Amino acid sequence: MKKDKKIDFDDYASDYKDLMDKQTSFFEDGSEYFAEYKIRLMSEKIKTTPEKILDFGCGIGSSLRFIKSYFPGSDVYGCDVSEKSIEIAKTKNSGIKFLSIGDLENYKDQFDLIFSACVFHHIPPLEREGAMRSIKSLLSSVGEVFIFEHNKFNPVTQYMVNTCPFDEDAILLRPKEFKELFFKSGISFDYAKYCLLFPKQLDFLRGLEKYVCKIPLGGQYFVRGVSAVHSQ
Repeated sequence: MKKDKKIDFDDYASDYKDLMDKQTSFFEDGSEYFAEYKIRLMSEKIKTTPEKILDFGCGIGSSLRFIKSYFPGSDVYGCDVSEKSIEIAKTKNSGIKFLSIGDLENYKDQFDLIFSACVFHHIPPLEREGAMRSIKSLLSSVGEVFIFEHNKFNPVTQYMVNTCPFDEDAILLRPKEFKELFFKSGISFDYAKYCLLFPKQLDFLRGLEKYVCKIPLGGQYFVRGVSAVHSQ
């Protein structure tokens, strides 16, 4: 378990995309595939049009243009602790509203959809409940949250994390840990599903993913939670 080193993403913002492309090249050509994959998957699970969407931990904004594309009727926001990453995201994404972590205090109960991808494994375990409570405070009464994370039981994922320079502080979570975090923060846990099972060499099998999403084989998984008010 990695605990000692805390990564400063300002140090990696300029090279983040190149590093991601290199790390994931065996699975697919270009890290954009993963960004769009997650947003497309999320969009298939949502039945209504969210008024406001927040990318919690947006980094350099890789997912934002896909959020805007798949949810054209929504106001899209991005926030991140890395100021340098936000600066880069602003240059690549028009029509997006960017927030600092401090700004979130002014957006209580406002977001109908909060998306977060591979953020929580960088948050120290003792701080995760606080982070989830912050997410809960931002959800509207009909709000939904989708969180994507690495599958710690997938050996390829373990290798990628162990060899990635900006994952030196990564402590991976299991889906049941999110269930506990949701419960403690007042979010109603809906489900966990696995994804990213087939690399580009087996892309003809990707249509089968939805049938085996409950088997813990994928490189990642996602959890869905809803506002406790919405779930009643």
